[in-house]
Amino acid sequence: MQSGISVSQELHDAFSRFASDTSIFCLPVTITAERLTPLSTLPFSGYGDSAFYASLSQLSSVLEPKTPMYLLVRRSGSTLIALTYIPSNAGVRAKTLFASTRATLVRELGSEKFSETIFATDEEEVVGEKAWKERDAEKNGTSASGYRREDLMSEKERELEAVRKAEEAGRSGTPGRDIGIGGSFARGPSRMKIEMQVDEDAKGALAGLQQGGLVQVAIDVPTETLKLAAAESGVDANSVQNHISTSSPRYTFYHYPDSDAIIFIYTCPSGSSIKERMLYASSRMYALQVAEEQGLKVSKKIEAGTPDEVTGERLHEEVNPPQNNGLRQGFAKPRRPGR
Repeated sequence: MQSGISVSQELHDAFSRFASDTSIFCLPVTITAERLTPLSTLPFSGYGDSAFYASLSQLSSVLEPKTPMYLLVRRSGSTLIALTYIPSNAGVRAKTLFASTRATLVRELGSEKFSETIFATDEEEVVGEKAWKERDAEKNGTSASGYRREDLMSEKERELEAVRKAEEAGRSGTPGRDIGIGGSFARGPSRMKIEMQVDEDAKGALAGLQQGGLVQVAIDVPTETLKLAAAESGVDANSVQNHISTSSPRYTFYHYPDSDAIIFIYTCPSGSSIKERMLYASSRMYALQVAEEQGLKVSKKIEAGTPDEVTGERLHEEVNPPQNNGLRQGFAKPRRPGR
């Protein structure tokens, strides 16, 4: 679990009732004491095909301007939607917590039970009939006005959309198509992967990584080559963040002291260029493969926006997780410091 949050038994029970009772329109969910917990359900406001749109206004009663929330919504019959509402002016800690837990919510309740997952940052995107109809149109490749969604996006929005797709592909290691940033997709027996040249210094540093050691790898964007950015020894966990670039994305491999744990840290500062973000996001699984080829067994993965999120406390928790959190999987999202 990316955030360490899990579904409570109360939510499992409430969701079972919700899934079987077609008169229930919405089951709101929040996070309480590091557990996903249910709130009071909302019934449909009418009957027939228009009941869904007639019921949307009820959602305003559970939404608050600065409070994130999950809304499990019934579109019709057994068609369920998982909606994550994270207001743009919510606190950073709350945003990070709810964003990193949304996948856990769907997975633990049963991803096969949801026909769609939606992310919203504005109340009108949740309660507005127009917003829902626009999403329906986008699924068919057009907007409500008849234009393709891409036609309505600015150049910046298209670039950010490409970054989002690259990040999704990088997490799963299965990009669906060439995203137009260079590198090559090589088809293997079970997945496609990005390949690029790897500097011999980087290979040597990875192969020689010892306890307390840190190896930082960067992508030379013009040549699309993985190169060694730094190799340090005797690095204390509390000072790892001081060795990571604050201006450009980096792949950092850290061998936690007095353990067999090797942590892969992917950082991508918000000021990075669009091409850097796309290239690093789509190549991180390949960077892990390169490390494995040098004999490293990466046991933990962390994703962070800036180095200051990679605290000694967070690294310790990755290596020695609380027993009730279970096994961490995927890229963990660190809590921001001081919050």
